[in-house]
This record gives sequence, C-alpha cells and structure tokens, in this order.
Amino acid sequence: MTMTLATDGIRRFAATLAVAASVSLPALASPAEARVASADARESLRAEVPRLIDSTKLRKAKIAVSIRDDSGAEIVSVAGAEPMIPASNMKLLTTGLALETLGPEFSFRTRLVRDGARLTVIGDGDPAFGDPEMLSDLSIVDAEGRERRGLSIEDLLRMWVTAVKGAGMTSVDELVVDDRIFEREFVHPLWPKDQLNERYCAEVCGLNFHLNRLHFWPKPVPGAKADLSRIEPAVPFLEVRNRATSRLGKNDSNTIWFSRSVDRNDLTVSGNVKTAYEAPVPAVVHDMPSLFGEILANRLRGAGVPVARVRLAASDEAPPSGTPIGPVFRTPLAAAVDRANTDSDNLYAESLLKRAAAAAADRPGSWTLGTQVLEKRLREALGDDSSGFACSDGSGLSRGNRVTARGITKWIDRLMRQPGVTEVFLESLAVGGKSGTVRKRFREIAPDAATIRCKSGYINGVSTLSGVVEIGDRRWSFSVLGNELTEASAVSKLRQLQEQVVRAIVRAMNAGDHSASSMRSGSSGRR
Repeated sequence: MTMTLATDGIRRFAATLAVAASVSLPALASPAEARVASADARESLRAEVPRLIDSTKLRKAKIAVSIRDDSGAEIVSVAGAEPMIPASNMKLLTTGLALETLGPEFSFRTRLVRDGARLTVIGDGDPAFGDPEMLSDLSIVDAEGRERRGLSIEDLLRMWVTAVKGAGMTSVDELVVDDRIFEREFVHPLWPKDQLNERYCAEVCGLNFHLNRLHFWPKPVPGAKADLSRIEPAVPFLEVRNRATSRLGKNDSNTIWFSRSVDRNDLTVSGNVKTAYEAPVPAVVHDMPSLFGEILANRLRGAGVPVARVRLAASDEAPPSGTPIGPVFRTPLAAAVDRANTDSDNLYAESLLKRAAAAAADRPGSWTLGTQVLEKRLREALGDDSSGFACSDGSGLSRGNRVTARGITKWIDRLMRQPGVTEVFLESLAVGGKSGTVRKRFREIAPDAATIRCKSGYINGVSTLSGVVEIGDRRWSFSVLGNELTEASAVSKLRQLQEQVVRAIVRAMNAGDHSASSMRSGSSGRR
C-alpha cells in the first residue's frame, strides 16, 4: 500500500495555525492610541503590588515584579532590574527568538534521499519527528484515497521502508544519518547530573526521534521478573537488563525506574511492577541519531532489504545529494512553539534555540552559538534593559540563566507588535484555567472578564510566571519572578502572589467600567 503523509493533518496544532491565519487577534494599541486605566487605578496598582509582596512574609526570598500597559510603558516595577533565575520562563525568550529568526511560516523537514546504493537520513533538528503525541494527530491516505487518523511509530518507519522497496532497492551498502544541523553536544553541561535520566533531560540532537526516548509498558509476571516485552520503538538489537520484580503484596506498588551510563545505551530496569502500566514509562536514550540509524536498518532488513553499514555523517563530509525517497516529514514552527510554551517541553525549546542559531549563523547549532545569538538579539531588542541577562540554555533547566522582570515584559511587549509573530506567540501560551501548566490556575477569573496567557516556571527554589492579561483589544504584560524560595511553603506562597498580582492587573484594567463583574462572586482566590 502506498501511503503519503498529510502534512496539514496536525489537528491540535493545525487549529492553532488556523486561528492565526483566519481569525486575527485584536491589534495591540499603539502608544498614542492605547486605552489605559485611570490614573487612580494605575497608582492603586503601584501601591498594591508591594503590599502583596509584603503579605507573603517571605523574608529570605528574592521577588521581582514588572507590569507594562498596552502602550508599552512600565507602570509597576519592584526589583524589576534584579537578575533572576527564570526557570521555564526562559522559553519565552527562546520561542520569540525562533519566531523572529526562522519566521512564523518556517517548517522543520526530515528527509530520506538515495544516492546509488546509499541512503541518507537528513535531520533538521525537528523535536517533533516521531513524537507520539504529534503522530496521533497526523493522518495517512492510502492509494484508494482512504484517510486514517493517527500514526504509530511503526507506521512512520514503514512509510520509508515501503518507499525504499518501491524505488527498487534490494540492498543498501550504507545508511548514513546526517545530523550535522547541530553540533554533537547532546547534554548541557549545567543540567543537573543526578537527573539526566529524567524525561525533561532528554538529549538534544540534530536528528531527534520519538522524543529521544524509548517507551516501556511493564506488566507483572507472578513469581518472576516483570514483563518488559512491549517497547516502542522496538529495539531487538539493544540489550536491556531486567532487574524489575513482580511483587504483588499489600504493601507493594509500581516503582519502575531506569538507569544507564551517560555515554551508552546499556539500559537497566529496576523497581517493581504490581499492576500493568497503562501509560508508557519513558527511558531517555543516548545518541538518538546513531540509534535511529540502527532502528531504520533493522526495519529494512526485516522487510528483505539488507543493510551493510550504518554510520553518522562525518563532520568534513560533503552535503548529501541524491533522489528524495518517501515522504518529507514536516513540522510547522508554530506547532513546535506551542509544545515548548503550552506543554513546557524542554526538548522542543532546546531544539528551537539550536535551530535558530544554525539559521542565524549558517553553521551547526549549539548551546554556545544559540546563547550568543539570543543575547545579541536581546541587546538589540531591549537596549539598556538587557543588562542583567545571561543565557545558558533554551529551556530554563540550567541554573546559569539570568533575566530581569523588566526585560521579560519588554520582550513580551515587543513580540506583541509584530504581525505574524504576535498571533503565533500568543496562541502558544498556556491559558489560565484552560490549558498547559496553568489549566488549574486562575479559574476564578471569569472568561468574559479577562484571558490570562502565560508561561509558568519551576526548578528547585525558583517559581516564575510571565505573560499577558488580555481584555478585548488591550494587553498588559507582566512578570512575577521568585528566587531563593527556601522557607516553608515558599513556592506555594509565591504562586499565590503571582495569582494575586494577575487579579490586581485585571481589576486595574477594568477600573471605571465593568470591574464589578471581573471576578466571580464568592471566589476563593487560589485553587
């Protein structure tokens, strides 16, 4: 069966793109035309924010707040120029850089080409290639025109295997994986060494696949080791050491975990399986470009096409040439930005940083190059307000990042004044009470009173929230950053402060007209 990829079949993300293309968001008011709250409301907000900070009673914490109205003027600043660790608020900078550098119409492309008896997979740094969530929202169309929604990882691999056989290839001398869009530094040196096996520390490669991890569905086998036979994608050539038990006692539970060497895929599975896992358990792998080459070669061999050799492209090797085979897998930039911001996916953010750097400098993307490009853009965009910024990675996982609340709100305000960029950026942010990491926050704000589009952030001792309060055609940007949150319940108190500041902004924006209906009666504040 001949199958072609329906490149517009991303339901969740196509919806985002459709909004950006056909339903224009209200234009942000120009500085001369901005409808601002009354002077009294602005003064009240300036006075209220410090009181809210004091009410947290966090004496050891560092807290910074900045608020800008729809003219772009900063109307509130508390320690606004203080350098702060941003956690995942770093993604606001990274996604903005990607949109400005690559353009909102950009798409990642992952391709397969043939040159004689050689096949070359050409990576583009696409974090979505083989992402199970993205695959579930794609469609395939067979030769008779029948459409089927949802691809499995084996469907994806089969499409290229089928295309290779359809091209008349009966053997492959060499399968080359060209991942040179990025340098081969897969792990950031400042990421926490004791967490590198966690999903949020997945390696970042020029050829990403399946989020650079394997998915296991363990199930118990009474009196024996746990059953680990279901793995996606299947890797029969990879040895997995199974030390997982199947204890079913009253005090037993599911405690599966994985370990491996930093530079090898010598996976060991430990812990216990009491009940079969319904959701997959991820295991982060090393060097996905090489592993993907072996996976594709395995599928080709299984289909009767022997592969003599698998290798990575050499750094000094000429760019690949040849005839395209099979579908080109494309991911719209808007889809990747959405995953980075709404879902706070680190692999997506880091891939965006490296890909923007590769485009800006016309050489392989890296963390060093990416942060240089980002810091240069910040100096151009923020001027003196870029002082205090230091960029270490693209996701905020590194504790080497520094931003200022004032700079964050100025950056957001800048992105809200660029047609094309504005729509994609705003639609990528999580919406309070509805989506992403803030779907359970801000539920007390009536939907017809305000829309809270924002990005949250958390690492140990750090809690951040920055974004936009949107009421009609008015948008105020805000940033509430908390560092050194070491006191009891400090993170919870900082989150309460973030929500209190946002509610205060809603009141100020509504001052003088419908403020009485802004908040639902009887709301408890934070949930």
